[in-house]
Amino acid sequence: MSCCANAPYIGPPLDRTCYGGSFIFFMHLLNSLITKQCDVSEICERINPRPQPDSEYDFVVIGGGAGGSVVAARLSEIPDWKILLIEAGGDEPPGSQVPSMMNNYVGDSQMDWRYRTEPQEMACLGKPGRRCEWPRGRVLGGSGVIHGMMYMRGLPSDYNEWEARGNEGWGYEDVVEYFKKSEGNRDVGDGIEKKYHNIEGPMLVQRFPDRPEMAEDILRAGAELGYPVVEDLNGEQHWGFTIAQANIKNGSRLSSARAFLRPARDRPNLHIMLNSTATRIMIKSNDTGKSISAVEFTSNNQSFTVNVRREVVVSAGAINSPHLLLLSGIGPKEELDKVGIEQVHDLPGVGQNLKNHVSFALNYQLKKIKNYNDLNWDSVKEYLAGRKGPMSSTGVTQVAARISSEYADPDGRNPDLQFFFSGYLAQCSLSGGVKESEDPTKSQAAKSFTIRPTLLRPRSRGFIGLKSKDPKDSPLMQPNYLTDDEDVIRMVAGIRIAQDLANTNVLTRKYGIQMVENNYGDCSQNYTFDSDEFWACALRYDTGPENHQSCSCKMGPSSDPTAVVDPKLQVHGIEGLRIMDASVMPTVLSGNTHATVVMIAEKGSDYIKQKWLTQ
Repeated sequence: MSCCANAPYIGPPLDRTCYGGSFIFFMHLLNSLITKQCDVSEICERINPRPQPDSEYDFVVIGGGAGGSVVAARLSEIPDWKILLIEAGGDEPPGSQVPSMMNNYVGDSQMDWRYRTEPQEMACLGKPGRRCEWPRGRVLGGSGVIHGMMYMRGLPSDYNEWEARGNEGWGYEDVVEYFKKSEGNRDVGDGIEKKYHNIEGPMLVQRFPDRPEMAEDILRAGAELGYPVVEDLNGEQHWGFTIAQANIKNGSRLSSARAFLRPARDRPNLHIMLNSTATRIMIKSNDTGKSISAVEFTSNNQSFTVNVRREVVVSAGAINSPHLLLLSGIGPKEELDKVGIEQVHDLPGVGQNLKNHVSFALNYQLKKIKNYNDLNWDSVKEYLAGRKGPMSSTGVTQVAARISSEYADPDGRNPDLQFFFSGYLAQCSLSGGVKESEDPTKSQAAKSFTIRPTLLRPRSRGFIGLKSKDPKDSPLMQPNYLTDDEDVIRMVAGIRIAQDLANTNVLTRKYGIQMVENNYGDCSQNYTFDSDEFWACALRYDTGPENHQSCSCKMGPSSDPTAVVDPKLQVHGIEGLRIMDASVMPTVLSGNTHATVVMIAEKGSDYIKQKWLTQ
């Protein structure tokens, strides 16, 4: 039975995320069944968007992703404030709430901006046009609806470095309280120490209810190499192998929109516009300086302008936030002049200092494990009956390892590599049914497994710019991957660690793990296989651009000419304009970014309350 008599259409459905024969019918039935699971789809608890805005608001929040959902909800806690949230996408489809479907909506035109970078000289050489793919969520909840749900806070040294760069109040001891403010940890007492966590916050955190046996064996393999196995990388020790915690609720994904916005949906002072894209922030000048005036946006082919009484908060992400500022005439003059936008405010750092993690996938076959499909009617029935089984987790992707290469600090406290793993995932792929390497019709095929070393602190940096003055055009995205040779050296060291892991007794004897060899373009012709030069070539050919873009509107004091926001997240020189997303990070985080973006939004919301509630 459906939760509501008049349940709204929430798309896209799962059947459009898979192609190939009977799997379409299978996914169509699965989507229907998931939609009727009230605790998963929350059909009756969905946001009721407005058809058009009022003419004026106290606060306008641009972007309803990981940060914007938090900001809008927190500001609407003050009944006297009137809030408008503008989100370019729609609401989360029920299918995206199933953990094992974590990748299904990547590349979907309704859910994903489907960004492509500029052609790279040193990376992504095997991709069409040498352009790296950058999936970014275009949906309420943002990229938190299409990512792996892993809850990682980064290293204490990350935040202490932010503070050392002149950002008072952003050291680890300052920010940990804001991590805890959001967190509702359900694993406290099960190897998770309460002093590092909170159990009462809206953003639930816990381990997945299902864990394939291989996940535990990866931990044993790490221990065999001498690495520590820890219960909590967000606790006392921040390096080693672990079964990571995730943002889930009763076996389903918990995005920040679901955690923060849905409980606030009936507040009369919170208005939400979906499928609406901000096109310009309007600034006014007077004798005392520059300040916010209004926001222009489009929705359903209509243009709107809303006046702003107090502040605009931009939470559009590390790509779209600098893009919107540039479209509004805020940024370096040379970038604006290229496309004929008049400069309104000179800020040289807008779009600069772009950082992103980089990775490389080593693919293996488990020769002793006969291939089978983890997504079948048995796993569906198990999930529907009790939110258990393979569909309630991300397979071995829930394993995380944060460790040091030979080039990192020898004490291991500031690891420079993170390892991700893939396999045993109950999903279908966009390319057709199940992945070819796990096609159950190929009875002799072995199960597949991937190890992905990832560089946490790359030296290469890029920028976000403009292709045109048309807001409908995507921004210019130039990451400049692997332009610093040290990034390549450290990544090759990470590849060697991955190989050592695959060669451990526990993985070779039990699984018969065997690397899938690849030519990587002409790398095998130009270099001896398995030499450092070969892997450096392979890395440049098959670069894995992680989805942790950040630092493009970096936080810093007024003495830093490249800083865009001050330590209270206010844009330098413009009263009433703040940014709260990954773009404000001064340096790239040593880990997944989602939890930190939520923390930034929590802390930024408090800065706003401290200012306006004391006047």
